[in-house]
Amino acid sequence: MSSRTSQAGSLCSASTPAINLGVVELTTARLLLTPLDPDRDAQALHAAYRDPDVMRWWNTPVRLDVADTRRDLASGVAAEGARIWAVREAQEPVGLVGLLGDVDVPGLTWLLCKAAWGRGLMTEAAAAVVDHAFGALGLDRVEAWVDATNTRSLATARRIGLTERGRLAQRYPHREQPHESIVLGRARAAEPTPVLNVEVTLPVRDVAAALDLLRSVLGARTLYSVGEPASMVGVVFGPWSVGPCLRRMVVRLRRERISLPLPSNSPGVHENSCYDCQMDINWS
Repeated sequence: MSSRTSQAGSLCSASTPAINLGVVELTTARLLLTPLDPDRDAQALHAAYRDPDVMRWWNTPVRLDVADTRRDLASGVAAEGARIWAVREAQEPVGLVGLLGDVDVPGLTWLLCKAAWGRGLMTEAAAAVVDHAFGALGLDRVEAWVDATNTRSLATARRIGLTERGRLAQRYPHREQPHESIVLGRARAAEPTPVLNVEVTLPVRDVAAALDLLRSVLGARTLYSVGEPASMVGVVFGPWSVGPCLRRMVVRLRRERISLPLPSNSPGVHENSCYDCQMDINWS
């Protein structure tokens, strides 16, 4: 299951049916993909929306009422630019697949009833959508955001040619804890692999003391150290050799004497009096 909260969305009322304008039927060896119709397909797809095992990684909680399922489907279909299909096996809906609306990069989404798991149906359906996206729709790229613990959907994404492009932290309102999402993508034409690393620099007075603190509190590990004693140290957080990084470097301070004019109306202050003080100035 690949889910992702779109940047915006709208709900269709019961009196205004949501339809997939411009969405054509797609066929595969075993499946028929028909434009999703919330009124027609909600009852069958409710088997997925009410199943905790299916909804474990979805961006909404389990839906107990079919009316809630219909509203979710209608919201997805109504988003600008959305193209959503019902996945049919032997004419019966067993899931949904499509391209999200209201997003900057075309986002793949899919959901499959548990009874249809384990037979490669979603790989077949999602591959058809990707081919349609790069062919008839002329899109340059597609991506999917998948929970890092969702091994089934990660396998599906990789089988249809998506590769990891990055990771981000997310938290859905109905979940108690945040989770890590893997962003997987595929471009229509071959693209060079970008190599970019952003490293936050934190100025400190005592590199060694700051390093000891980060080690003891956050489990930081040293990537590199410059100078003896160290004037700059790079650390990484997490169990892997790559991850969130932080660079600490010594701030060069020089103590300066400055004079601050005092208001002449202050008690005991003569006209044009000044107050001498010392301040640490950062010259890094």
